[in-house]
Amino acid sequence: MSRFLPRAIGFAILSVLLMAVGSVIVLIVLVGAPTAGGVAAFQHEAASRAESVDLIVGTLVMLLTGWLAGRPFAGRDAIFAAGLMAVVYIVIDLAIVFLFGDPAQIAVGTTGRSYAFKIVAALIGGWLASRTPAFEPEPVPLDEE
Repeated sequence: MSRFLPRAIGFAILSVLLMAVGSVIVLIVLVGAPTAGGVAAFQHEAASRAESVDLIVGTLVMLLTGWLAGRPFAGRDAIFAAGLMAVVYIVIDLAIVFLFGDPAQIAVGTTGRSYAFKIVAALIGGWLASRTPAFEPEPVPLDEE
């Protein structure tokens, strides 16, 4: 497991960052940029779409990062690396909520469904990585004289 953990941590952090940036971009595209007088309207509209945006962006990001995390490994190792990355992501996400948010405000059903989608997407990404041959350079012929 020690060979998988640094890679899992790195791609879990990348996942957190990509999901945050991706969600903001998608919300701005869907709702429009907040204006000086319309910040409250933007917040209301963004809050109503946040769950759907999180599921879509989160699933796509976890599929990508699961594939990247499992890429250098073969077979079950690739799937394990992607799954470990998803678990580390969940630990980081919960740590952020408990440190900076209000844990009492967590909607358990919605959060659980979101984590389930993300774990499945990461595992599919790991499975796809296990099916894709890794780049192997052509052997250099040795001149035997």
